[in-house]
Amino acid sequence: MTPVGTPEGTHRPHPVKTALVTAGSCLVVVVALAALTGQAARGYSTVSQQMDSHAVHDAQVDDAFYRCIDVQAHSLVATDQSVRLSTENLADVVTMIKGFGSWVNVADPSSQAQVVLTLRNDASGPDACLGTRVVATSVGPDGRTSVRLGTGDHVDGQGPPPAPPL
Repeated sequence: MTPVGTPEGTHRPHPVKTALVTAGSCLVVVVALAALTGQAARGYSTVSQQMDSHAVHDAQVDDAFYRCIDVQAHSLVATDQSVRLSTENLADVVTMIKGFGSWVNVADPSSQAQVVLTLRNDASGPDACLGTRVVATSVGPDGRTSVRLGTGDHVDGQGPPPAPPL
């Protein structure tokens, strides 16, 4: 005999199974909400650290340094000139690429570039960028070597720009 109101061939849900499915679903929702809350708190902490006055100052110094060496490179090289970046110091190569790699025409290292750019660290004077100057070395048609120092901007201080927060 089938219970009244139940169509023939259907089964009534088991109360234990229903309770387990409901409890499992609630557990998934609670874990997901806890994870989302944790990620939101972590994101807030990250943004707060990046907006800290020290971090903002460091970012401004970093921007000023790279703008400074970009201006110096522009004072030494025309945009249509081919240059070679000195590979004596890998860190300086990375710094030059970050500072003016977007516009400078870097020649193949084995070719005869018109200008070789290097960075002179521990420099002083009114055109130093945190103690760094861009240096251009070129050989003229008469075979004489010419060394020129970048000009046009400066950033007071010594040492590399501060590392960005991770």
